[in-house]
Amino acid sequence: MTQQEQEQFDFMKAEVERLSEQNRQLSETCQQLVSCNLVLAKKMDIHYEIRRGVEYLRYYINKRKELLDKYDARTDEELLIVIEGKLETGDINLPPEFGLKEVAELAHCTQSRIVEAFKSLTIYGTLGNYLDYLRLLKALRLLKTHPNYNVEAIAKEAGFVSVRTLNRKIQEVVGMTPRQFRDMCTIDET
Repeated sequence: MTQQEQEQFDFMKAEVERLSEQNRQLSETCQQLVSCNLVLAKKMDIHYEIRRGVEYLRYYINKRKELLDKYDARTDEELLIVIEGKLETGDINLPPEFGLKEVAELAHCTQSRIVEAFKSLTIYGTLGNYLDYLRLLKALRLLKTHPNYNVEAIAKEAGFVSVRTLNRKIQEVVGMTPRQFRDMCTIDET
């Protein structure tokens, strides 16, 4: 074998060893990747199972809520007590658009159930009349406690659509205008 052939042979031998080492490293890397892939697959399976469990729980909770809304075990009297408690003792603002839908959400029951309860068990006859009564009480309280407020501000804060509506409601119930009521209250305090 000539010197040149020996050098080529040595070069080829070194190249084979280098490629064998690279092949071994690639094989190890491939084994590590397969191992990581298996771990990730297990984690994905666990993640998938958790997601399925969460979706099932959401479905179950929503179905249960629907059933509770449909089959509320409270009597109509208890329902009215809950509504009155939340509206009269809480500091809930009653803007003009606050109505049946909002009360149903607040009491966690159907709108038709509220309509029937107010119709059959209250002197108000309707939820709208009851809400007007609460707004009127708030307006009267504001007229008495804040004599410096103008009637328009009181109507707005009490939840009336307009001053005209407030005037009409106070006239119907008290028999005087808001200004006359406020004047009467300030005379009583002196």
